[in-house]
Amino acid sequence: MENCSEAEKGYVYILGVKDIDLPVCKIGRTARDPVVRCAEINQSSTGDFLWEVTHHIAVNDCQKFESLVHTKLLPLRQKKREFFNIHPDDAIVAVQSILASAPDLRIVIIAESQKEDSVVSSRTIRPRKQSARPSRDTIYAHLLDGFTELLKVKGRPFGQLNKPAFGVSDGREGVQWNLKIYPNVGTARVGVNLEGMEYRDWPIASLIRSELGVPELLRLVPQLRGPENITLRFARDAWQATSRPDIVEQLLGGREFRLPELTEEIWHTILSEAIGCLNEGRSYRGRGRQAVTLLRKTGPDAESRMMPVTPHLTIWRPVDSSRDSTEDLLAAIESLAPVHDWALKASGA
Repeated sequence: MENCSEAEKGYVYILGVKDIDLPVCKIGRTARDPVVRCAEINQSSTGDFLWEVTHHIAVNDCQKFESLVHTKLLPLRQKKREFFNIHPDDAIVAVQSILASAPDLRIVIIAESQKEDSVVSSRTIRPRKQSARPSRDTIYAHLLDGFTELLKVKGRPFGQLNKPAFGVSDGREGVQWNLKIYPNVGTARVGVNLEGMEYRDWPIASLIRSELGVPELLRLVPQLRGPENITLRFARDAWQATSRPDIVEQLLGGREFRLPELTEEIWHTILSEAIGCLNEGRSYRGRGRQAVTLLRKTGPDAESRMMPVTPHLTIWRPVDSSRDSTEDLLAAIESLAPVHDWALKASGA
């Protein structure tokens, strides 16, 4: 553990065992770069494992946040250690829920100048040269802050800066607003999102069945501002414990669609595939099971396998991630507001 002074900005980090997928993680706090802190832990460790940073969240009071996390996960904690008998991907779900329920904790952006001026290998720490380029988190700070301010929400983070995508949602159960950023390609999008989860009586099921009866979304499209810039993505999520691995059969309808491309036939086909991802025997209030093909880094598996699946709807519009203002962000939210209202009504929220 590294001390953060009272109410000091800092990170709560989750470390996983490097190169081995084990249901164990280390959770701590630091006011510096979590990767630097991880390297120090590896240097001083006398154990058999090397650790790597799997997740981290920067907040306004890292000491309080860490204390809440350790208290919540106490039944899983190894005696007298910061090790927890839980997979890092499951731990981050718990950590995010704790943040969402703590009114005095909020996500912050830690500028590059506040971080330790070093980079790490697996066992050494060495100085680096100053870079004129800002860090990814400071580049997108105006978007993250603007999103929460415009919607008057605290925001719930998802993803990581070192992953292909990260962002923040409004944290609501059911229909959500979210902002998703793709740092490797420098793009961002605002979306209306509804995942295939129970929430209050499986709202995704209500939306699908409502649209199969009367396709209100198609009637809404001509009334939208700039519908040609709005994209519908209806996906199939496969579940492996709490993680969602990539699969070949991910996109329902075979691809994403701009809203003006939707016809009654295309929309009905997508909805029929979506309802098939739910459990018919439970009136579609539960996960279905389908044969899916896992997509690895080396390519798809040779054979498919039966896995739990759910449908996942996102309707999004791109925003300019380079503009240091909320003007484009506000325009995207305003253009999607009727879609958000439609999703709330169709899902029975």
